[in-house]
Amino acid sequence: MKNTLKWLGLLIVAGFAMMLTVKIPALGLAEASFCGRCHAMDFQVSTYLHSPHANAANCGDCHDPHGLVTGSLFAAYTGARDVYRVVTDTTPKEIRATNLSKKVLQNNCLRCHGDIMGDIGDTSHNSGSFCFHCHHEIVHER
Repeated sequence: MKNTLKWLGLLIVAGFAMMLTVKIPALGLAEASFCGRCHAMDFQVSTYLHSPHANAANCGDCHDPHGLVTGSLFAAYTGARDVYRVVTDTTPKEIRATNLSKKVLQNNCLRCHGDIMGDIGDTSHNSGSFCFHCHHEIVHER
């Protein structure tokens, strides 16, 4: 029993360490060059590369939470989901943000553009609009 628990603990630690690797910048797992390897992301990557954000932010800067653990968990989850969809040929024709992804995107808009939003505040509160509802053409045209 002790041996089993020891191996289980080792697997958990190894799995957690592997999950954290998604946040290592040198691996480029949050870059358009990585995200664009999937044909389902052609439009998103193309519009991003022609946007003002291409020189200032990578895909993960907008689409992943910025905490080491929360960002790693989120990126590992969404990445595994995306790989599953590609392998099973169930990728939706139109890729849309989930409710959780919308909150992550909004938080990242405010994180980078908080100085501009200081007087206005978080526009998504009280059933308001997310930043990207009005500014979607800035990064990904519709």
